[in-house]
Amino acid sequence: MKSSAESSVANAASLARARALQAQDNGTPTFLWGAGGMLAGEFLRLCELHPALNLRAAVVRSKTPLSESQPHLADARATVSSEEAESALADSLAGGARAAVVLALPHGESSGLWKRLRAKLGSDAERAIVVDLAADYRISDPRLYASAYGAAHADMGEAENFVYGLPEYQREALQGATRCAAPGCFATAIQLATLPAAYAGLLDSERPWILNGITGSSGSGNAPKPGTHHPHRHGNLWAYSLDGHRHEAELTQALAWRGQVASLHMVAHSGPFARGIHLTAALPLNRSIDALEVRAIYAEAYGTEPFVEVLETGAPDIRRVAGSNRASLAVSVRGEVLTVALTLDNMVKGGAGQALQCLNLMLDYPETWGLARAGLGVC
Repeated sequence: MKSSAESSVANAASLARARALQAQDNGTPTFLWGAGGMLAGEFLRLCELHPALNLRAAVVRSKTPLSESQPHLADARATVSSEEAESALADSLAGGARAAVVLALPHGESSGLWKRLRAKLGSDAERAIVVDLAADYRISDPRLYASAYGAAHADMGEAENFVYGLPEYQREALQGATRCAAPGCFATAIQLATLPAAYAGLLDSERPWILNGITGSSGSGNAPKPGTHHPHRHGNLWAYSLDGHRHEAELTQALAWRGQVASLHMVAHSGPFARGIHLTAALPLNRSIDALEVRAIYAEAYGTEPFVEVLETGAPDIRRVAGSNRASLAVSVRGEVLTVALTLDNMVKGGAGQALQCLNLMLDYPETWGLARAGLGVC
């Protein structure tokens, strides 16, 4: 005979399954632009695992069917034109319902599309739950944006309506929000690695924060180029953006929200693997503190987070997190320097998975729906 505790667990599981099936029957209509891209392919893969998202339209700019551009998908829906998707979206919103809009376009194109959709949808646009995977709406300060991207923003007024999509620090703002800008992959890594120490007042803002990150070839997107061509990438390693990486601006913004500044010195590297980021942050301390105290600060910051783990011993590697929405980190202290090592999958926690995590919060779904905590392991 089952105990009352066991029965409660069983009833909760049954209720969860019933809710999932009910949601699957109806589902939130979901519309994706840029479906031929690498992050879009990852989002569509995760969407197949999600019990409450109903993909209604996927727009591929090349008009290539998803079965060809994303052959890994088990359920490759027929692609439609942008005009057809826009009409279908308008129909979905016209009855007072809400719909999810996922923008997986190259940097600079999302803002133009969203401006056109707003004009077409009118007041119904307010019920569109929008997540942008590009950089268009991540930075709300026009001067910081221009400094990072070398040009004025084409839709800066709208940027103020977008919540920055780092759930560990923006969860309350994301809940019930209708606009979200998903962070960049390196930006996610450097913020998760540095913000607990920065917000705890441990770091010296006048000495450089050294951020060395290595990313896989998937970070360069689908289009073949020398930097992603396998014979050139395999067994090779090189640095790029030596004068500063644009994702530094997202950490600068996060610090500014708390009235903090820092001297950031990030160097990005291209690694000989497809998925993952390995970040090593060497952070100057402003006082003497031991590693156990620092680890306690990080453990408190992330103790209830479903997708961030703080290791008690050892150091993280990419294989443990590849394929998952999990970030893994470890801390150590040597003299006046705090070292944080962090790994994550740039395609998932650094991209499509984090976008889905944000979308779950915006739609009031369980935050973990459709997202794996376990890595691929041997692969």
